[in-house]
Amino acid sequence: MLNLNDREWKPFFLTEIFPTIQRGKRLKSENHVPGQMPYVSSSAMNNGVDNFVSNTQRVRIFADCLSLANSGSVGSSFYEPFAFVASDHITHLKNERYNKYHYLFIAALTNRLSKKYNFNREINDARISREKIMLPVDETGKPDLDFMEAYCKEREQQLIEKYKAFIGRIVQTGGVIQPLNEAKWKEYYIDDIFTISAGKRLTKADMDVGNIPFIGATDSNNGITGWIATPNSSFDQNVLGVNYNGSVVENFYHVYGCVFSDDVKRLHLRNHSDNKFILLFCKVAILQQKGKYTYGYKFNGHRMERQKILLPVNEHGHPDYDYMERYGRKIMVQMYQRYTDYITIR
Repeated sequence: MLNLNDREWKPFFLTEIFPTIQRGKRLKSENHVPGQMPYVSSSAMNNGVDNFVSNTQRVRIFADCLSLANSGSVGSSFYEPFAFVASDHITHLKNERYNKYHYLFIAALTNRLSKKYNFNREINDARISREKIMLPVDETGKPDLDFMEAYCKEREQQLIEKYKAFIGRIVQTGGVIQPLNEAKWKEYYIDDIFTISAGKRLTKADMDVGNIPFIGATDSNNGITGWIATPNSSFDQNVLGVNYNGSVVENFYHVYGCVFSDDVKRLHLRNHSDNKFILLFCKVAILQQKGKYTYGYKFNGHRMERQKILLPVNEHGHPDYDYMERYGRKIMVQMYQRYTDYITIR
């Protein structure tokens, strides 16, 4: 197995290893035209992509390079294999000699720049020109591209084998599962299906940084908006968290222990033990009601209780939790299999 400690390392200016260093172009949110082109901005999530815009606008288009956040999530760096539009808070770094593995290796190092920068100290153009990173070198003292590629490929294959081993332990349930459009459905009030508990207000000033996920009223990152040190009375797990403010009706399943803001309700099944697959099935059912709520028509506690959702029913006219669980498991196995097929033929 290749080892980073077995190599000689040397500092290089970013300008030495990237002949092309160029900023994106300012594009205000109100000027975004919806489309299919990824818009990369200063985010530490989703490979930096925070929108999709039309490529008909007169903006720079980059591809097959590193993106580096100059502000916002300063120092966040990603390999971008696809064509994208970059905001003016992003610098793209490109070397025509590099392939995917070279970029991935270097991205792990440029990401470390985030430790020396913050909102009050951005990575401007002058600082980029003076910034250095350490790279392994060959016998001539140049960046050892062969080692970088081999190292990343080796780690990639290890992850693939680990994933395949995990998939191999999943046992598919036998039999054919009835399609959704052939099942019988019935309306239920959310309050009839779930117990609904409140979150707890927690201001940023009262948050100590820790390892406990804090769930806020967002539509991304599985609802996690921060990490705190101390649990409170809203601490819960194996639960559905439903937003009634902010990104209303958005909801996420949380298998892990977490703390909930006062903008998120906690839902547990009333007449059945909480189950990942059933809760995920209900998540989608609840999300179908998102279109009727806006900032002017809030999804408050009373409306949440009296909101109706459609669920499949059994021959007794009761929610068919067994069907929901089996259907959820089927979808999970299908998704795992699709990914297994992808990594096998890639």
